[in-house]
Amino acid sequence: MIARFAMTPEALSETRASSPVALALGIGCLNDLCRAEGLFADMRNGNWSRATDAVGPLAKQFLTFARKNRRLAVAPPQLPTDPDEDEHWLWESLKLNETFPCRAVITHRELADSYPEAPVVAIERLNQTSWWESRSSSKKVNRTTADYLRAMNLISRHANSLMFIDAYIDPRADNYREFPQLILASGLNGRRPLIEIHRASWRKVAGHNQVQSLPLWIADFEPWSIRLAAAGLKATVFLWEKMHDRYLISDLVGINVPYGFDIATDPAETSIWFRLGLVERDNQQREFDRACGVHRLVNSFDIGAEV
Repeated sequence: MIARFAMTPEALSETRASSPVALALGIGCLNDLCRAEGLFADMRNGNWSRATDAVGPLAKQFLTFARKNRRLAVAPPQLPTDPDEDEHWLWESLKLNETFPCRAVITHRELADSYPEAPVVAIERLNQTSWWESRSSSKKVNRTTADYLRAMNLISRHANSLMFIDAYIDPRADNYREFPQLILASGLNGRRPLIEIHRASWRKVAGHNQVQSLPLWIADFEPWSIRLAAAGLKATVFLWEKMHDRYLISDLVGINVPYGFDIATDPAETSIWFRLGLVERDNQQREFDRACGVHRLVNSFDIGAEV
């Protein structure tokens, strides 16, 4: 649902561009990626953004926009020595791509002409690539935990907040037995994002909505609480009176998940996830804020590690 990109600092240099107009169009493409699906590698533990900031005013503007939209993701060094020219940054990017695949490695036209093989592309030609033309706000996934984890990979690795919104998330339901894996994936490398589970205060029993008391809900979630605590993670469970659509909302992206986060009995069964626009994502996040009032919050409780 989102993709990683690497870029050499001088891709944003006016002196490297074939024309100001061509560079402006390229930066416009970068901004489109920032608004939707792009995550840019801040290589060598942030040295990339420092080098890019020194390139010029257009580079500064892009970095400001990317930071505002939380589109920079720190990446560790890949090569033994720090790059001291743009081609060295390209080598660092290509090495990064071997371990952490990038949709594209973006550079200026002259350097791109010297490295014509994918994934290297000139910033001025971004919208001429096949992957640009095939970009989509939707993704078909198999209704398996393994495929959910693949679709959520970059979100799990880099999001600071995760809201799982699904009225039927249930520790007692066999089709949700693997759900904790989706939460645990966000705790790799010692990360501790803010995690929320939003579900209905009732269960469907014999075709009817049966409301359950808070102590019973806490007891039902206890096995998941133990697993999260062992991983050093904490989540808040929200119980709502009424819920309908299902979403994954993070500070990076919002996704409509029509069938929720359960797994199908047939592993070949598929669903289509849809990436939300920024306004829609923010609206859904606000809608499930306890102070919003769009839905009536019945209760909430924490599971997992004490903070």
